[in-house]
Amino acid sequence: MKEKPKILVLAQLPPPVHGVSVINKNIIDSSLINSEFDLVIVPLSFVKKIKEIGRPSLAKVWSLIATFIKLFKVLISKKIDLVYFTISPTGYAFYRDIFFVLLLKLFKKKIVYHLHGKGIKENSEKSKVNKFFYEWVFKNTKVIILSDLLNYDIEGIYKSESYILNNGIENVKFEKQVIPEIITFVFLSNLMESKGIKIFLEAIKITFEKKYNFKVKIIGNISQDLSLDDLNVFVKENNLIDTVEILGPQYGKDKYNQLAQSDVFVFPTLNDCFPLSIIEAMQMWLPVISTSVGAIPEIIEREVNGQIVPLNSGKDVSDEMINYIENTDLIKEHGFNNYTKFNQKYTQEKFEENFIKVINQIFKDFN
Repeated sequence: MKEKPKILVLAQLPPPVHGVSVINKNIIDSSLINSEFDLVIVPLSFVKKIKEIGRPSLAKVWSLIATFIKLFKVLISKKIDLVYFTISPTGYAFYRDIFFVLLLKLFKKKIVYHLHGKGIKENSEKSKVNKFFYEWVFKNTKVIILSDLLNYDIEGIYKSESYILNNGIENVKFEKQVIPEIITFVFLSNLMESKGIKIFLEAIKITFEKKYNFKVKIIGNISQDLSLDDLNVFVKENNLIDTVEILGPQYGKDKYNQLAQSDVFVFPTLNDCFPLSIIEAMQMWLPVISTSVGAIPEIIEREVNGQIVPLNSGKDVSDEMINYIENTDLIKEHGFNNYTKFNQKYTQEKFEENFIKVINQIFKDFN
């Protein structure tokens, strides 16, 4: 029997729960992927809660040292054929990850980076030091990106052709409810300003002040930007107690039940690549109101399966909310188109099959 290629997986895992950690866990837990490759896991775990992201701490330093030592032990004790590394592309985390890259390159390992974020182009243009480190990190490696629309971010830094791998999630079975008289809009993400939660709040206020009757669900974990107290104050000050329901974080079946009982997904994000929350909403037959960042224009087509609005515009979000309130047939049409597109492109099965194809192609290209 042929020995399976041994892949070292250097990746973020839950907790906390966010898009990257969920995808990574799905890879590790996949029976199909494990049947093709022998995975050796070195988790990157520096925080336990969303609100700790970006905050320096002594605990993070100790975690960095412990992870570095664990990686070193794996490299000297196991024959690794490929390193799959979900490197952080920007900020403090990128410079932290340079320590791991240095060790991997000292051991002359074949490295593939799976980029789940962006900002490399902008950061590399800010200083020659940044550009030097990016060019060194990406030299003689392979890179997986989430969409062809994200190639611009590594132009000039990564000299080879990238590999495209769309995100995918589990397929949840449920019965679609009939669209009710009162439309429910839902937001699902960690409650960070960059995810557009404050823009959505503005849109809710504008729509309510125009005397429209609708409901809102806000689902997500607190962050440094917004607390549950902040949300409750907003709701009370704007007389939205009977309109807005704040649910906090929801996971698994509870999360999908809330999506299934909603009608339109609103996600006016300012900085995303390929949000899992959007494809979660798609499989629940929900039209999507979002922005033209990252791969979203590839996922959501205006007037086909949702609406694309300008950045930082609560008024435009409100206009599209009103459009769906006044045209419920659009909810049915766009929701059906989303469900169809999800099953064609964004299921967990599709992701796993494409992951294996991409990794096998990378092995060939390295050789």
